[in-house]
Amino acid sequence: MLPTLSNDIRSKILRLLELFGPEGTHQSELVEVTGYSKSWVSEVLTELEGRGLIARVEGPGKTKRIVLSKFLDPKIGKVVRVSLVRAAEYLYLPYFVKHLKELGYEVELIFYNNVSEATLALSSGVAHLAITPLVTQTVLRCLGAPIKSYHGGAIGGASIVSKHELDLSSVATSKASTMEVTLVAYSRFKGLSIGELTYYSSPEEGLKLIDIGGVRSLVIWEPYATVLESRGLIRIRLADELGPYYCCFLARHENMSPEVVEAVGESWGNSIRDLKVGVPSDELANLLGFDKSFFETASKTYEFEDVVDWYKIDNILTHAWGFLLNRTVVKELLGSS
Repeated sequence: MLPTLSNDIRSKILRLLELFGPEGTHQSELVEVTGYSKSWVSEVLTELEGRGLIARVEGPGKTKRIVLSKFLDPKIGKVVRVSLVRAAEYLYLPYFVKHLKELGYEVELIFYNNVSEATLALSSGVAHLAITPLVTQTVLRCLGAPIKSYHGGAIGGASIVSKHELDLSSVATSKASTMEVTLVAYSRFKGLSIGELTYYSSPEEGLKLIDIGGVRSLVIWEPYATVLESRGLIRIRLADELGPYYCCFLARHENMSPEVVEAVGESWGNSIRDLKVGVPSDELANLLGFDKSFFETASKTYEFEDVVDWYKIDNILTHAWGFLLNRTVVKELLGSS
């Protein structure tokens, strides 16, 4: 086979398998879609399988599906896919990636616009892990998502930002997130009413809403709250008002193999403890795309611990307890990781 033709088939097959996602497809369908012969497709698939890029897994009956290795359990594919949003909170991220690589796993970070999308990616099998708010994970777990959370994570981080004085007559927040829950907790704690509530689908949309006057106040995380404060907006750090509360934890899919569950848990705990050595600002800037000065600010905004303190959970639930957010479901989520 001519090398250029081989490369064309290889690239086309890999792109198609990316689109098919965790479900994969059959070799016959790849032949039909690409238009190449069965023998050429078979030859390329054998090569890709030998390089560890794809795997053939059991399908219905005696059929086999072709799946990109990165979509399979990391025990097979040796790739860990992590869904998350862009936030200065993830000070431990370079350490986490490093520890997983030391255990033989490649790490692919998948960035989403909001924490709901990032957590749904985990529950649907697009990602193996998600670093998202404990409250988001709890809500999806309550709705049947097959996810469990590791103990430990970040404390604090949410802020209400207003152009003038605090005004909750119209507020924008992200959906089913720490931002929304701390807003509800703060309003109940202070005896204030929330007027019109708007959900932004990305932090950039939230920044635009407050900038053009679409809302009076915005609840948002780091480094966006710091950016708005630097522009002269008024900021209320909700941890100062409510006391300590958890934000993002690491969640995994329940179907992950035990040895990977253990490896991820070990890496997670070590990465949080590594923060005592220092914040890897340069590496964070490369991974998350923020100026490294934001991480120095974040290191003073967030606290981290590798255990669960139920006081910090109950502290928020006292004021934000509800249908999909209660102690029973949180305990299910945090059961045995």
